[in-house]
Amino acid sequence: MENRIAMRTILTATLSLLLLASGSARAQGVVLPLPPEDQQNITAQLGPGVVGTPLPSSPISDPSVYFPLEQKSQQFQVVAGPHAGTVQTLGLWKARRPGGKKAWRFQMTPSLAGFMRETEQGDIIMAALTDAGEGVVVVTTPANPFIPKGMQPGETRSYTQQVSVNYLDDPSDQRYSGSLNGTYTYVGTYQVTVPAGTFPAVLFRVHCEGRVGPAHTQNTGYNLFAPGVGMVAMILEEDVTAFWLFNIDSTTGKVLMSK
Repeated sequence: MENRIAMRTILTATLSLLLLASGSARAQGVVLPLPPEDQQNITAQLGPGVVGTPLPSSPISDPSVYFPLEQKSQQFQVVAGPHAGTVQTLGLWKARRPGGKKAWRFQMTPSLAGFMRETEQGDIIMAALTDAGEGVVVVTTPANPFIPKGMQPGETRSYTQQVSVNYLDDPSDQRYSGSLNGTYTYVGTYQVTVPAGTFPAVLFRVHCEGRVGPAHTQNTGYNLFAPGVGMVAMILEEDVTAFWLFNIDSTTGKVLMSK
């Protein structure tokens, strides 16, 4: 009888330890090494040492933690691309909408701005882009994912979009249209070192391919977000029109200089 009780006690203790370890592992999150191709692309555009050690990753339960929806301007250093060596003042500004709805303008370059909002489900999406340099507005249906709520570390979501490129001075005049197939991947969480400091940052990769106007094109971009800070580094296509129509390389890497 005593042996049975002792054995039962040992089994109960062992099971409790296993459950505790499992819960601890879930709390800490999964560690995902940066894939070699992504490492190569990021190093080429941001430089060595910017994206470093893999850290435990957790599901995206609140996108606004990684991209706080509050007005602010920030300085980014351009480290690769046509404007390498320059400093750009970018940021997020609130737009007024009827009925108390909130919308936001995210200035990604001096001439390129994305217009975004938070959905009822909690996703942060970008529905349109304006390229002031080219005088066009680009509308995507459905909207571009920016930070989707509920994404799991390593998860990829696929989407198909209809794209309309219209003149800003005459929005009814459609310049080009077409469709894109895209994937949005939560690559993982990494230690990121930029002039503004060192942060644990989640990395998202966006890849799209399709035909808009006369050209078939494809592009891969990266966004790095730190909790409570927002965007700390990005790799994007500077010239939207060039990207969709001419297939020239104007990819730019930027890192945050100050919070």
